[in-house]
Amino acid sequence: MTFYIYILYSENFDKYYIGHADDPWRRVEEHNHGKNHKFTTGYRPWEIAAVFGIGKDRGTALKTEKWVKK
Repeated sequence: MTFYIYILYSENFDKYYIGHADDPWRRVEEHNHGKNHKFTTGYRPWEIAAVFGIGKDRGTALKTEKWVKK
């Protein structure tokens, strides 16, 4: 399994969201249609702006996500 950093963009609100997942295409669907996403719910719809393969370790993906957010 490969983990990714993904960047979502909401054109309607000019907002970005950064996350990590093993399937960023599934995650954008969850952000657009799910009920338990506090930040992303208010800025729908989201589209994928970028996806970066990080590797097979979730810990590295999480550290990279935090670094990108800074």
